[in-house]
Amino acid sequence: MAYLFTYLVTKKYGASAYGLISICFSLFLFASIMGRLGLDINLVKFYAAEEKWKDKGLFYKAWLKSFVASLLIAVVLYALKDVFVFKIFKKPQLAPYIIWTAMAIPFWTSSLMCASLLRAKKSNNWFAFLNNPGRFTFTALSLLIIGLLIDTPLNAIKAHFFGVLALSLVSLFLVFRTLEQVSFVSNTNSWAFLRDSFPMMLSSTILIILGWLDTFILGIYETDENVGIYNVALRLATLTSFTLQAINSILAPKLAKYHQEENTTSLKKIVKLTTALNFYTTLTIVIAIVVLRKPMLNIFGEEFIKGGIILVILCVGQLVNSISGSVGTILQMVGKQKVYQNIVVLALFLNIILNVTLIPLYGGVGAAISTAVSIASWNLLGAIYLKRKLNITSYYNFRRI
Repeated sequence: MAYLFTYLVTKKYGASAYGLISICFSLFLFASIMGRLGLDINLVKFYAAEEKWKDKGLFYKAWLKSFVASLLIAVVLYALKDVFVFKIFKKPQLAPYIIWTAMAIPFWTSSLMCASLLRAKKSNNWFAFLNNPGRFTFTALSLLIIGLLIDTPLNAIKAHFFGVLALSLVSLFLVFRTLEQVSFVSNTNSWAFLRDSFPMMLSSTILIILGWLDTFILGIYETDENVGIYNVALRLATLTSFTLQAINSILAPKLAKYHQEENTTSLKKIVKLTTALNFYTTLTIVIAIVVLRKPMLNIFGEEFIKGGIILVILCVGQLVNSISGSVGTILQMVGKQKVYQNIVVLALFLNIILNVTLIPLYGGVGAAISTAVSIASWNLLGAIYLKRKLNITSYYNFRRI
């Protein structure tokens, strides 16, 4: 559905409009990850044990804290609109896009909080829908409807707001149906729960920054069109991560359960199985993308073919990630979230240095190199830590071939 949305925007409004949308998405995801306060990941760990489901009030307390926090962040983003438009990006045409972006933040936060609860409940189909295609399913539908009323590039970001709003309503309905009641009474100290969540928030925030800092800095140095071309290539490269996302949606609650039960044998077995599955699937997809990159890019418009080398670089980075395994999920579910945080902080510094150095020189190619190297580095460091400190082999062992 994200590809459908990208196709509709690029075909109707071109690379420049999609470039502005991409810049707004980077701001949107930075803000929303901070608004969740790490509570979404901590909820998965907490509710992985079935006896914890009696404490329904903790979810609602955590949801309320995250919604208020994200609402405040949205207000701050709106207040600083002129700073981003005129001082940082120097793109006056970006102003109305930021307004609609800010309004969507608390509703996206709400959706992902609900998705985390359903993930812990092992309702993986609903978790997957809310976390991935749901946002763009409603956004693409909204874009088609709005396009019948008025024809302007601003339709894309308006549709995104209405899509996120619709998704948040669906997610809340699913939670109400699952918990069967609304209660703010909890036996767990929600503030202590919040403190435990902060390391996860920092790690998740850094990961989002790692994924979108390239777009942010490209927006400063490059034209809207070049930002759009880069992000279409980036969107195609993420096809390689579909398997990993599917695996992690199931893997996280199982790892948390095995860790709590001290069932090391089952934990290592499922890690080994999922790593092999992810590697072979990713390798197949990478080969297909590299071979078919020109016709794939041409689907979005002839101007996007220039992103071919960018696409290849990003795919190579994703292949390295698949070799490392589900490093982040494993570390967080076995109680090593602070270690994970330290690893991604190092990767963030590397990413910033590479982006600031390479983007002014090489544009989108420099951004692709920066992203591939920095994300691969934290995956490899995490895999090394798991092996040496916990004796968990998360990486694919080629000696098995």
